[in-house]
Amino acid sequence: MSFSTTLTVSTPSDLEVVIERLFDAPADLVFDCYTKPDLVRRWMTGMDDWSLATCEIDLRPGGTYRYVWSGPDGASMGLKGIFHEIEPPARLVTTETFDDDFGMGKMLIECAFQAENDRTRLKQTITYESKGQRDASLATGMTDGMGISFASLDALLADLTGK
Repeated sequence: MSFSTTLTVSTPSDLEVVIERLFDAPADLVFDCYTKPDLVRRWMTGMDDWSLATCEIDLRPGGTYRYVWSGPDGASMGLKGIFHEIEPPARLVTTETFDDDFGMGKMLIECAFQAENDRTRLKQTITYESKGQRDASLATGMTDGMGISFASLDALLADLTGK
């Protein structure tokens, strides 16, 4: 059985970036990989030679999360967010800001985990406060890092499901 693991990126409006990806695992497991710190640490590593040094998640409406990545030569990158809606295993809505702004400002992130038989289609919609912030985000190469992390998520899901 073959399926696409290609990350698709679109910009349906001046303020949005939509990222879609199909995973070979049930929605509840993909949702857990987004919300349980021990699982998030295993896949959300980003670019080569980086690791997720800090992963704090208070999974409740109004709860916060904090991620800090460590890279080569002491480099680091951090972000923080707030959970607004949590509907396991179908939906997460958060706001998020990076420690170093990178010109992106505050983002609204909506993650939909749509079950497709024993697979899950992730649709992540990121809404920015301005077109300039959306464009700055795309210019960072964020989708390259997401592609690398999603490949790690594939490997973790395969390990967890035995596929």
